[in-house]
Amino acid sequence: MSAGQGDFGVIAEGLLAGTTVATDQGWLPVETLRAGDRVVTFDHGMRPVKAVRISKLWTAAQGAPRAVWPLLIPARVLGNRSETRLLPEQSVLIESDAAEEMYGDPFTMVAAGTLEGYMGITRVPPTRELTVVSLKFEGDEVVYTNGTMLVHCPNPRPAMVATADELMSAEMTALYQKLTDQQARSLVEAMAQSA
Repeated sequence: MSAGQGDFGVIAEGLLAGTTVATDQGWLPVETLRAGDRVVTFDHGMRPVKAVRISKLWTAAQGAPRAVWPLLIPARVLGNRSETRLLPEQSVLIESDAAEEMYGDPFTMVAAGTLEGYMGITRVPPTRELTVVSLKFEGDEVVYTNGTMLVHCPNPRPAMVATADELMSAEMTALYQKLTDQQARSLVEAMAQSA
């Protein structure tokens, strides 16, 4: 399945092919997973994958806007055993004392793009074709990738709700609040100063 320019947001939170995910069968490349496979999650132990969506994101390679370039995460910066690439909108769960001081919780969800500049994290030009894999579970999950790096696999919520109660219910099911880009950049700056 190909994704055009207008579809970028739909697959922006997927994992790039080649990223390994912790499963009950060991570390497997995300693109090899299928519905029914059991994945290790941060909050709920083993959870079966409900659906796997594999998309192709075509870029203009060097001509692609810098804002959509993947982030290169050097080995061991976020618990990843090896160099890892993430799409800029992919949510990452990070743990830090600075997050607890600033936001009252040591575990904080941020967009990978806001980590640019932290401990050598840089944007790299995309290849012409990116294979993006989105894992769907019964609910929102955070999974282990390439070691202990924690990435968010959102469970799509209905675009529209009929009542305020439905809205509150949808908000209450979120395990983690995702920081705004401005909040995340402030956190990254604080983390860098304490490193």
